[in-house]
Amino acid sequence: MKSVCIRNGKIIDGTGNPWYKAEIAVINGKINEISRKIDSKNFDEEIDATGLIVSPGFIDIHTHSDLTITAPAKNVITQGVTTHVIGNCGFSLTPMDPENSQSTVLANMLASITGVRSYTLKFRNLTEFFESLRKEGIVINTIPLIGHSMLRIQVMGLKKRAPNTDELQKMKDLLEEELKRGAFGMSTGLDYPPGSFSKTEEIIELCKVVKKYNGIYTTHFRGFASGLVRATKEVIKIVEGSGVSAEISHFKPFGFWIGDIKRAYLLVEKARDKGLEITFDVFPHASNYTFLFALIPPWVYQSKDKLDINKGIDILKKMRSDIELKNRIYMEMDQIVSSFLKIKEFEDWKKVYVSAPDNEEFNGKTIYKIAKDKNLDPREAVIKVLIELNGNASGTYLSMSEEDNLITITHPLSMFASDGKVIPENSNVFPNPYCNGTFTQVLGKYVRELKALTIQDAIRKMTSFPAQKLGLKDRGLIKEGNWADITIFDADKIIDKATYENPRLYSEGIEYVIINGEIVYKKGEFMDVKPGHPILRTT
Repeated sequence: MKSVCIRNGKIIDGTGNPWYKAEIAVINGKINEISRKIDSKNFDEEIDATGLIVSPGFIDIHTHSDLTITAPAKNVITQGVTTHVIGNCGFSLTPMDPENSQSTVLANMLASITGVRSYTLKFRNLTEFFESLRKEGIVINTIPLIGHSMLRIQVMGLKKRAPNTDELQKMKDLLEEELKRGAFGMSTGLDYPPGSFSKTEEIIELCKVVKKYNGIYTTHFRGFASGLVRATKEVIKIVEGSGVSAEISHFKPFGFWIGDIKRAYLLVEKARDKGLEITFDVFPHASNYTFLFALIPPWVYQSKDKLDINKGIDILKKMRSDIELKNRIYMEMDQIVSSFLKIKEFEDWKKVYVSAPDNEEFNGKTIYKIAKDKNLDPREAVIKVLIELNGNASGTYLSMSEEDNLITITHPLSMFASDGKVIPENSNVFPNPYCNGTFTQVLGKYVRELKALTIQDAIRKMTSFPAQKLGLKDRGLIKEGNWADITIFDADKIIDKATYENPRLYSEGIEYVIINGEIVYKKGEFMDVKPGHPILRTT
C-alpha cells in the first residue's frame, strides 16, 4: 500500500469548523499525521493541493447500489463519495431464501430500483454477500442495512395482513441473525408492498431488536404524496415505542404542498426535545424517483392478500377493451398525478421521465414525448410503457417547489444522500441525475452560487454527521488514526453536470479521491484499484 502526503491544501475536517492549513501523511491506509509541516520526503506519492479543499470522503447514507456495488463507481467517485449505505427503502439482498418462489417478486422489484434487467437470487445471508464482495473487490466502502420487506417475504410471503405471533417472532429472529452478522440496522419502505401491508406495531417490535444491537432504523415512510405530517407522527410513535435511533429517508414532500414540510419538521424538532433521536437525509434536486406503477391506482396491482404485478398488467390490458374500467382507472390516475405532480394539462407530463432498463424506445423520454410521438393520451402512454415492459420501469418526477427544497437542504437536522446508485459503465439505464450529481450540486449550486449553506456546514452534512448517525468511529473526519477516505476538490469549479435530459454526465471539480489510503481518482484519471471495504458493525 502506497504512502501519500497531501501538502498545501485547505483542510475542512468535517466537524463544521472553518478551514485551516496543514499537511496530511497517509500510511497503511490511515491518516498517520496532520501537521503544519511534514518534513519527510519518503512518500510514494505527494499531492500538491494548493488552492484546493481537502475534506473527508463523502458518505452517502441512502443508496440503492446493492446490485451494482462491484462496478467501477465512476459516477460516485467523481462526486467525491467514498462510502455507500445499501439496503434502503425496505429492500436488501439478504436475508433471502433462493428456494422461496415468492422471493423472485422482490428480486425483480430490487432489480428495477437498482437499474438492472434482472437479478438471480444468490445470497442467503449477509456473511455470504460480504464474502462475495471481498472476493470480487469493490472500489468504494459499503455499509449494509437489512430490508424489512425481505424479512416479511421470507416469513409470510406477500400476504396483505399483520403477522401472527409466530410469524413476527420469526421475522425478529431473522433480523437478529443479520444484526449479529454485522448489519447496521433495518430499513422500511412503507409506501411499497409488502412493507405497506405492515402496521406500526410490527415495526416497533422489529425496531426493539435493532435497538438491542445499537443499530439504526431508516425509513421511506408512508404518505409522501398525501400525508407528510401523518407519516412523521408514525415515525415518532415507532421511536417512542422502541427507543431506536431513526433516520427518515429523503424527507421531502412528494408533491407541491408548501407548508407541510415545515409542520413535519417541527414535529421532529419537538420529538428531539423529548429525547427521541430522529434525523433525516435529503437530496438537493427538486424531484423524486420511484416505480412508474406509482401513477396507477394501487388496487390494480395489489390482490386482497398480496402484491401481484402480473394481475396489474392483466388489468391494464383488459381496460383497453373495457370502457368502464378504463374510465375508472383514468379518473383515479388523474387524482394521483394532480395530487403530487399538479398535472392538469398535456404539457405538464414533461414532469415525468421514464427509466426503462435496456429499452431504447422509452428510456430517458418524458411521458409527454412518448404520448406526443405515438399520438396517445398521456395516461395511455404510461400504461403502454408498463405493459410492454411488464411493469419493470421507474420514473423521475419533477415534484417539488424550490421553496420547500431550500428548507430541507438548510435544516440543521438534515444530511445529504443521493437515493441513487453506482451506475455500471456499460449500462444504458436512464438514471435520475442525483446518481451522478448530488454532492457536487450541493457544493456548486447551494454553497457557491446561492450561498444557502457555508462550505464547512455542507461538508459536515456529508461526512461526520452521517458517520455519527451510523456509529462509525474511524471515518467521517480528517483526524489522526482514522481511515484515509479523503476528497480533494476545487471549490471554485465544483459542479454537477447531470441533467434530467442527460443524467449520465460526470461532475466536475473533484481533483483527487482517496479510499482507505489508495488514490482511486487523480485529476480526471480513474485508477485501476479496488480498495473499498465491506464494513460491518462491530459494537
